Amino acid sequence: MNLSNVQIVNFRNYSSTTFNFFGGANTIIGENDSGKSNALTAIRMLLDDSFYYSTKSLKESDFNKSLGNFRGHWIIISAEFENISDEESDKEVIATLREEISNASLSKGNACLIIRPNVRKRQELYDASENIFEFEDVRNSIRLSDYEFIYRGKMTTDFTDPIVYKEVVGDFENFTAPDPKEKQENDQYIGSRVDIKDINEHISVVFIDALRDVLRTVSSTSNPIKRIVEEIEDKISDSEFEDVKNKIKDLNESITDIEGIGDIKSDINNKLVDILGLVYSPDLSLSSNISDDLTSLSRFLKLRPQGEEDMNSLGLGHLNMIFIALKIVEYNKCSFREVLNIMLIEEPEAHIHHHIQRTLFQNLGIKDKSTQVIMTTHSPNIAESSEISRMNIVKSFNGFSVAMNPSKNLDSFGEDFLNTKISLSKSIERYLDAKRSTLLFSKGVILVEGDAEEILIPNLVKNSLGVSLDEIGIGLINVGSTAFEYIASLFSNERINRKCAVITDMDEQMVPMEIIIDERQKDGTSEKKLISNKLYKKGAAKKGKERKVKLDKLFQSNEWVKAFYAGSTFEIELAKVNDEIFSNVPSQIYEQESTITKWENKLSYSNDIFFEEELVATSDQVKCNAVLSLAENTGKGWLATIVAQIIAKSEEKYVLPEYIIDAIAFVSSESVSEKVVKKMIVHNTAEEIEIEDFLGNHNYKNDYPCLISFIKKWKKMEMFK
Repeated sequence: MNLSNVQIVNFRNYSSTTFNFFGGANTIIGENDSGKSNALTAIRMLLDDSFYYSTKSLKESDFNKSLGNFRGHWIIISAEFENISDEESDKEVIATLREEISNASLSKGNACLIIRPNVRKRQELYDASENIFEFEDVRNSIRLSDYEFIYRGKMTTDFTDPIVYKEVVGDFENFTAPDPKEKQENDQYIGSRVDIKDINEHISVVFIDALRDVLRTVSSTSNPIKRIVEEIEDKISDSEFEDVKNKIKDLNESITDIEGIGDIKSDINNKLVDILGLVYSPDLSLSSNISDDLTSLSRFLKLRPQGEEDMNSLGLGHLNMIFIALKIVEYNKCSFREVLNIMLIEEPEAHIHHHIQRTLFQNLGIKDKSTQVIMTTHSPNIAESSEISRMNIVKSFNGFSVAMNPSKNLDSFGEDFLNTKISLSKSIERYLDAKRSTLLFSKGVILVEGDAEEILIPNLVKNSLGVSLDEIGIGLINVGSTAFEYIASLFSNERINRKCAVITDMDEQMVPMEIIIDERQKDGTSEKKLISNKLYKKGAAKKGKERKVKLDKLFQSNEWVKAFYAGSTFEIELAKVNDEIFSNVPSQIYEQESTITKWENKLSYSNDIFFEEELVATSDQVKCNAVLSLAENTGKGWLATIVAQIIAKSEEKYVLPEYIIDAIAFVSSESVSEKVVKKMIVHNTAEEIEIEDFLGNHNYKNDYPCLISFIKKWKKMEMFK
């Protein structure tokens, strides 16, 4: 038996969402304040007997903000279990959870916590239905103390469906509530009553907090070692422990026989005689009573590194790992709930080196099949090691969070639309290294095909927009090919609900011939020559068109994915809008002045070329061709590295090609707000100015063309949200 999903309705930043889990280790990943901890809290409220949550604990902030007025609404936390064996179902309490709808669901069951107003208040809401003023008066009279906590099993109602929720709970926007005697008390809708204490006898939860003080914990009375010793005490025979008991007895006698200790006893008895007299004063003895009970002795057991007095010498990373290892051993030894043991771990990566993070997830040391691990993390290294099928990504937008499963129906999508013969989810798991797995954490994702885009686009964005991609929550991923469709398929309504832009080249050939300006004439003149163009790859333009047709067709109905195309290549599009961006490169590569001059002349060529009085190439085409030649000679990645250094050192504002600005505007639709846009304007101009005034200022159009273009495109995206 294992926990298969958790549904959360109206709890904190979750309006309505479902987390999916599998046996073994699972991850919940997401940015700070996205709701990872609240998900664990919801699980603990339902299943953790050490986390007591009741009406006295309930706060108004426990209700989702989207409700507006929380009064009358329900909080529902439901856990579904699967793979319930016949042996487990023989236990009476597990049988109360097991569903009995069809043969297909006999191995499933669920437990549910419903937090709702008491029956008196629900009856008042029903009686006042359709009378707007009376209904609102009743709602406003509801207090947190009017709420009740009830536990149910075998619940089949899907409260994440808003239509179903309104039918059972009430449609408060239309001032109606159902008769509480009908669906709200009907086992068919809310399940049968269960005693959560009985469930806790068979399902245990242990929680490892992110904010853990290891040194204090291992020195306190709650030391995990003490619990481990208590658990194994009955397994130690009396004969094995007899020698220890005799030594403790001898130690007690030795302490008592110390001369100074005996004097203390005499002094106390003499003082009592002085105070009470010989008749009334008791005769006291002073003895050492070190217990020979194993549980009492366990508090003296301490971990320490070899050759050290204590653990103070260890760093936070080692202490964190020791604590996790200690808790796992404690759990393996002490978890007596024979059906299911759930370990919840918050941010295990704290203070741990990234190499250890990668192995941590794979080697937790949980070998018992009845034990399940759920950990929250924002570490790309742990995400890299996690199977995406065992991963829940939490997305927070406008203060509300939703859980997304990146592998949901992914394999079937690959088979139906990409003709994959192997598991697409498994292939993507192998592909997502620590670098690429950042796409799982980003608010928006840009996929590019090569090193040049990966190196230069972030630098150009910082230079032209005044902010980095990181600052606006955008992850840029180098796919290393033009096979974008596999990674892009992660983004959809049923998987990851985040914008994904594909940036790729159409590879259209700009110049039918390669023009060489030969500067090596003895008389100092130049000779124009025409030779066959070998810089363009044969068939590249055809493949570019085919790629566009494929991507546009594949994602035409997917609001989360869109492709953006360079007419020719990234380098050429960059050269078109930046006259001098490549001009300083030759001096960074070559040493001979003649070679440097030759390249500089090509890159800054300003005359159209005629051959036999016919125009065969414009000056722009000549320069673009020179850029291709330079990239061919230098290597695109190295050329991009040099240009990136030039951009970083320059005070000049460079220009982004429009298709790249389009892509950035598309993927930043959720991360960039009006407030962020205003900050971008202030950051660039050092002036407090309204957005419309900035867009209408002629001087700003000349000084910040890319920023103005981006804001205009962003505004268009805002209109269609």
